[in-house]
Amino acid sequence: MIDGVRALFAPKKPEPSYPRLPLVGENGESSVPGVYLVGEVGGTPLIKLGLNQGVEVIERLRRELGESSPAEGELYDVIIVGAGSSGLGAAMRAHELGLRYVVLESERIAMTVVNMFKGKFLFAEPLDVPNRSSMWFEECTREELLERWNEQIERTGLDIRTHEKVVGLRRQGDRIEVESVDAVYRARRVVLCVGKAGNPRKAGVPGEKEHADKLFHQLSDPDEVRDKHVLVYGGGDVAAEAALALCDHNRVTMATIDEELTFPRKRNRDALLERQRAGALDLRMATRLTRIDRDTATIRPAEGPEETLRNDLVFEMIGAELPLGFFRRAKIKLEGDWDVRRWVYLALVSVFVYSFYSLKKFPEMPYAWPFNHLISVEGFAPVLTSIFDIAFAPFAWMFESAALEQMRSTLWFQQGYLYSLIYTIVMVVFGWLAFKRWSGIARDDRYQKWRYATLVTFQVLFFLIVNVIAVQAMSIEYTWRAWGLYQPWPLFFNTFHWWNTSDPRVLLYGFIGAGLLGTFVAIPIASLKHGKRFCTWICGCGGLAETLGDRWRHLSPKGRRSRAWEFQGFVILIAVLIVTLITVGAFQTRADNGWAKAYSYLVDFWLVAVIPVALYPFFGGKVWCRYWCPLAAWNQVLAAWYGRLKIKANDKCISCTLCSRHCQVGVDVMAFAKNQEAFDNRNSSCIHCGICIDVCPMDVLSFDDKKPDRPGENRRP
Repeated sequence: MIDGVRALFAPKKPEPSYPRLPLVGENGESSVPGVYLVGEVGGTPLIKLGLNQGVEVIERLRRELGESSPAEGELYDVIIVGAGSSGLGAAMRAHELGLRYVVLESERIAMTVVNMFKGKFLFAEPLDVPNRSSMWFEECTREELLERWNEQIERTGLDIRTHEKVVGLRRQGDRIEVESVDAVYRARRVVLCVGKAGNPRKAGVPGEKEHADKLFHQLSDPDEVRDKHVLVYGGGDVAAEAALALCDHNRVTMATIDEELTFPRKRNRDALLERQRAGALDLRMATRLTRIDRDTATIRPAEGPEETLRNDLVFEMIGAELPLGFFRRAKIKLEGDWDVRRWVYLALVSVFVYSFYSLKKFPEMPYAWPFNHLISVEGFAPVLTSIFDIAFAPFAWMFESAALEQMRSTLWFQQGYLYSLIYTIVMVVFGWLAFKRWSGIARDDRYQKWRYATLVTFQVLFFLIVNVIAVQAMSIEYTWRAWGLYQPWPLFFNTFHWWNTSDPRVLLYGFIGAGLLGTFVAIPIASLKHGKRFCTWICGCGGLAETLGDRWRHLSPKGRRSRAWEFQGFVILIAVLIVTLITVGAFQTRADNGWAKAYSYLVDFWLVAVIPVALYPFFGGKVWCRYWCPLAAWNQVLAAWYGRLKIKANDKCISCTLCSRHCQVGVDVMAFAKNQEAFDNRNSSCIHCGICIDVCPMDVLSFDDKKPDRPGENRRP
């Protein structure tokens, strides 16, 4: 219990699945106009994809710039910073198109490849994506790739200046100045192709600088290290592979601050434990490096005294970082950064969303504050009716004049109609944009096409059912109840409320029966083979998040602390059950009691509508669905109990982080994928949208709805 509370407020720690990345537009442009980000810094991890992205950005810039500019002093068309795969792809294409360019590289060409193990084999993944660059790349060893690239660069005469680190970047009018350690360059455009190779994370302990000659951040050739006392400090795959490569011919201690082997992929974890059992490796968990000396290294376990180890070499492998300091100096914004402008934007969006929902409920209190003090019903109603007359015109011919007049004199019906019309239009427009986006990204786009088509179809269909068909069939008084057919209790709160003895029995039993059927039959049956797909295939609340909110899905709260807060949905599920029983039992279904009013105002108004929609551009679209929706919580309980649908992984994960980055409900997909572990609603809040499957460049993930082989498989520990 205490540990659970601590997790809610624990400081946010770096996690391998969630690197800090710069803010990048859909065309690759950063927050600084004219500065583009590609490759690892833009979220593209693979060599072939990096080459292709370099080609694409140069072709885009060529169209944007037109013909190469006449020589204006030393003005370049484009300066490329970094000579990794994306930088080389960009340089070769700029050379071919006749652009005035230069490549500035802080170390050596292809430094990430240089830092790989000797003899490492490189796969030309994804196999179904062609290499669009003239730079050679096929499946090969590290050595062959470096030899081929260096020969090609020399033969072509690419202008690459190595060991020239860029230290500053600033925009001057319509030009960009790039400052290196050697000179200042001017360009019309800049393409940043920087990665993490030159920015290893440091432990920050005494002795790091004084004994830098025995401290390494990568292992290029394990055969060069023999009969040494080695400390490998780190708990990820890089550290694991180094320890495994060294332990047969050296006395190796591997120390990590992690309490268990969480981050290495399964094959590395199993190998570490096997070598530990064989006595070939000293594995220290929950242990920190505290000091480095000439012949020793000092470590401190979480419990117990410091220990000084005999030591010849330290491999400090605790990750690497993008050059965040450089980005900040260049005024390139990072994702999730909060500055004054973003706070103002949040305030403006919040005021707009609140006003929209408040006017929808006007003049009912407390929803209508402060508009109840600013405008009168007499002034509000004629304006609303005029808008309603225009918006309802396509359906007006279906109704008699008396029915139309009743609609025109019923304020809440006009408000509800206009609200649902706007909601539906937004879902259709942004649903089409998301449909096109993911149809273009997914290898097999049938799933996403059907998903978005279904989401939009349900919304349009029920807009017509509630606002046209139900009005014809049941009159205005009961039309709102039809929303309960689309959004089962406990999402649609009033399914069992506001019934009178004078109401037609067919409607009373029909809607109550449909509500019970949806909540306690349809959702439980769907949970068996479809998990929480209701949230992402059918539900209108989830539909707005998947359409309007799709462009911000990568901003959803990530990490252990964010997942610790997911319990709130279960609390609201219990609350809505209590309030419903009290309202139905003690108040004969009348929802004008304090219990129902409090729930309606706090949950239906603030937590369903105002807060989550206002947070779309800042924390993604699934804040309500993930943290507060009682129907999602009910679905989660059922799917975790007996659901079969899961996402499984093969052994091809390269830890690129794209799957975890794009998950709207904060599942650490990469942690499961790299360990070849399936995830479902027993061990995650997955809603089975399938986006993680589609963004994976290695085709690692896939759906599986087969019955588990063993009872309890994949259950939450």
